[in-house]
Amino acid sequence: MDLVRYGIIGTKGVGRTHLRLAQKHPNVNLTALVDIDSDTVALQARKTCTQGFTDYRDLLDADLVDAVSIATPHNLHGEIGLACLNAGVHIFVEKPLSNTLSAAEAMLSAAALSDLKICVGHQYRTYSTPQRMKELIDSGVLGPLQRILWTWLEFRADSYYRRDPWRCNWRQAGGGVLLNQTSHDLDLICWLAGAPVEVSAQIGKQLHSYLEVEDIACATVRFEGGALGSFQGSVNQPGAFSLRQLAGDRAMMVIQDVKSLTGDLTDEILLGHYGDNLSTMTANIEAITGQPSISWESINTEPSSIDSPTGHERLLDSFVMAILQGRDPYVTGQSARMTVEFINAIILSAMKKRTVELPFDPAEYDELFSRLVNGDVSL
Repeated sequence: MDLVRYGIIGTKGVGRTHLRLAQKHPNVNLTALVDIDSDTVALQARKTCTQGFTDYRDLLDADLVDAVSIATPHNLHGEIGLACLNAGVHIFVEKPLSNTLSAAEAMLSAAALSDLKICVGHQYRTYSTPQRMKELIDSGVLGPLQRILWTWLEFRADSYYRRDPWRCNWRQAGGGVLLNQTSHDLDLICWLAGAPVEVSAQIGKQLHSYLEVEDIACATVRFEGGALGSFQGSVNQPGAFSLRQLAGDRAMMVIQDVKSLTGDLTDEILLGHYGDNLSTMTANIEAITGQPSISWESINTEPSSIDSPTGHERLLDSFVMAILQGRDPYVTGQSARMTVEFINAIILSAMKKRTVELPFDPAEYDELFSRLVNGDVSL
């Protein structure tokens, strides 16, 4: 059996999930762990019969791994990811791929140079509801997309930020609700609707005044196919009645109260059929205020059973098989780059108070991000 020598960089938080899944994968030989907490990594290394390190560079120098999971605070994804790729090591990076588009592009260039794989932890693409949404869009039942309305609403108390202080600042987190929470949903939007090409946005702080980063974000978006979208994300509202609505020329798809914000649960997709193309009915309906009829169909998505693979499990398996079989993992670095660019564009638009066209010069965002990190500008 082919085996991939595997390491985990960052063994707390979501790193525990990567560690557990790597241990049980039949094609993974877990060889090394890295964590800055020397006591923790020493204990974990003894339990897993691996070598433990407190510095990822020592791991790379030891030549113990073919691939690693990187489950650290956001600001280290780009630095560690690039170092691993330059050392010839495949990487599975937790979301986001990086804090900045320039760091993402550096990783992609290094991977391409050495034919290495990058997988990114946007596991929401593997959930049953987004999968069904993708199938419906790709089938053409909606027709060309015209409009998107998407919200992500949950509550985060101060205790959440006290537990992980790195989430509070620009230097480590790279952003607030956009990178910490809604990067998954923004990734889904790009996956479903295609690349954003124009963004106008606002971000702010409403309930968490001590944060450097935003706790609410609103964006108006134009996509490459011509659809216009509106996105709202907030950690200042109870987790209820988040909405997904995608409307095309032939039908619209609606989830009125999204349950699967953080898990693979059952959601009801309402599919409204118009009976004909709106473009045709626009020309043919004679009544001044005549309306197309809508025939609604309820589509229930099935949640995974207790024995089904988790999202992270599916991603890890796709990553390992990509290495062994020379194919792409389920979420590639190139596709995740779009999500980083989207988030950077939202922040850039909000802070510069102007519409941002994509692609934009990554150096422009780097300059703004440096000022945010240094406290030269603030929300």
